[in-house]
Amino acid sequence: MKNNLDLFRKEFLEANTWAQRKDGVPLYLIDNLAREELKIAEIELIKVLSLRDNWPIVGLGYIKSKDALPALYNLLEKSKGAMKVTIAYSIFQICQDPKMIEIVLETMPRITNEFELIDVLYYLPSFKDKRITDLHHSYRNHKDYLVAYNAIRYLGLPTDEVIEKFRDKK
Repeated sequence: MKNNLDLFRKEFLEANTWAQRKDGVPLYLIDNLAREELKIAEIELIKVLSLRDNWPIVGLGYIKSKDALPALYNLLEKSKGAMKVTIAYSIFQICQDPKMIEIVLETMPRITNEFELIDVLYYLPSFKDKRITDLHHSYRNHKDYLVAYNAIRYLGLPTDEVIEKFRDKK
């Protein structure tokens, strides 16, 4: 039987197939780590930080890794679009830096790819900022069904209205 750290490495750090990634970041693997294992995992996540993969960024935010902050701020400067929002979200989770709210407000309107939008809409409620909440509500009327549906879902609102709206468009 594999230990939790080996499982974390295989299913989180080394996950590179669609089957492994289709359900999103497996944060439960982090939850299963003992304190000593978590410290090792944190070091390994920091080592693999890059703009090519958002999983380590999300994982470090989830564990509130203060040690990752210098690397995350460095990546933030080089990033754009959905990756910039993801990094800002992780930094905000770690240290509540209010500048991350401004970055999200500035970056979200520039994201035009609907799949990237869907990925980052999930992060918006965590900021608990009225301006971000208002921005999030604006996506309820997005022309793309999946963006509108997920915006409503992540706001915790019933999705019946958006389903009916788009059903009527066919």
